[in-house]
This record gives sequence, C-alpha cells and structure tokens, in this order.
Amino acid sequence: MAAAGPVEPSGTRHPASWFGDLWAGGQSRVRSLPVVTPLAAQRHATVFACCNVIAGDLAKVPLRLYQRMGPSRAEPVVEHAATYLLNTESAPGVAARLARFALVYAFALRGRGYAYAPRDGAGELTLLDVIRPDLCAELRDGRARFYAFEDGAGIQRRAPSRAMVHLRYMAEDGWTGRSPLQVAAESVGLALAGQEAAARAASGVQMRAVLKMEDVYEDDEAWHRNARRARNALTDPEAMARCTLRHWRRP
Repeated sequence: MAAAGPVEPSGTRHPASWFGDLWAGGQSRVRSLPVVTPLAAQRHATVFACCNVIAGDLAKVPLRLYQRMGPSRAEPVVEHAATYLLNTESAPGVAARLARFALVYAFALRGRGYAYAPRDGAGELTLLDVIRPDLCAELRDGRARFYAFEDGAGIQRRAPSRAMVHLRYMAEDGWTGRSPLQVAAESVGLALAGQEAAARAASGVQMRAVLKMEDVYEDDEAWHRNARRARNALTDPEAMARCTLRHWRRP
C-alpha cells in the first residue's frame, strides 16, 4: 500500500513551500501583492471568463470512442460504457456535459482535474465521479501513483492511477501539473490588487488625512483605543460628518 512521505508541519505566518503549492497559485516576490489562490483569482472577471469559456466550449463537443483495428484503421464504438459516461450521464444524476465542464474548469484554473473511474468485476466502467481538486492528494510509491480523495458519496478512498482520470497542465515531470496561476502569480496578483483598489475607491473608503499621534500614553490599550478612534473617524462617512458638525457648532 502506498503511503505519503514525511511532511514537515507548516504554519500560516511563514508557510512551508508545499503549503503554497497546494492551496495557492503563488506569492509574488513583492510582498504587498495579494497571494494568488484559485478562490481569489476567480473573483477577477477575466480569470473567471477565461476558465468558463474554455470549459463551456469543450463540454459542448461530443466525444466519440474508436477501436483500433490495425496500424492505420479505427472504427467507432457506439455501445460502450465510456461512450455513455462521456456523453450522456457520467454518474447517477450528473449529466456528462456538467462533469466534463467541472473537469476542464478545474484544469484551466488549477492545472489539475480529477475524476474517479471505477470498474466492475468484468472490467467495465461504472461511473465517472468528478473529484474536487482540493479534496484529492497525490501519493507515490516508487513509480506507482495513488490518489487519496473523498468521492461524491462522501467516502474516503485511495485508488491507483488506472482508476483515475487525471488532467494536468505543464507537467514537467510527466505527472504533477502546474497551475497557470502559479506560473503567472505576479501578473494575476497585480490584477487582483488593482481590482481591490478600484473597489475601495468606488466604495468611498480612501485616504482622507494623515495623523501623527503622540508617543506618550498611559498604556498600550490607550494607544490602540486612540488609534481606533482616529481610524473610524476617517473611514466612516457618518462619523466624519458628525465630527465636522461638532466643530462647526463650536462658538
């Protein structure tokens, strides 16, 4: 049975490298830029539109199964489990186009897409169960590959590579995919930072003044309390209006 190798624990303040590779697209060398994660990147309209269009267009194309009859001849196969699962219903209650959309969307966004494809006693495919990428871990035992995941029924499983569909992007080692977000972390981070700055400007929350606070206070709590008051007065339009009104009414 395959087992994962020893993994050092990771904190969140200074995460280990594997933590960023698993959950995030990458952190730019410019620390002020936001960390690019698949969930954060989806909030950008361009990233969402690209993944949605690619997955939607590929899900519309019917897939045909062919059987090789010789070195230069192949014939289409109609009555086969794979043909039904790829074009009609991939799992009970899940349309094949929806499953293919989910697979390609995860592939375009994360560089990885997984589906569980078990077989019955006769070796025939029984279903094509799309697995959430963040619930699937890749394990290895020498050259053998295994997957630990939670299937659509909520059951924890460990399956060999022959029972899995694994879409991977830019697999430099032939196996592990790379997320496009990880490759272009700085570019996507700039886009996310620009979008956040525009949202803050549109909401009216922006810098109005610079305050220089005294260095001498009774204790740290007094300093923090005064800082919170100043921040609330600058960021809350109603508080700013009340402050202006009080100053205007003074004799």
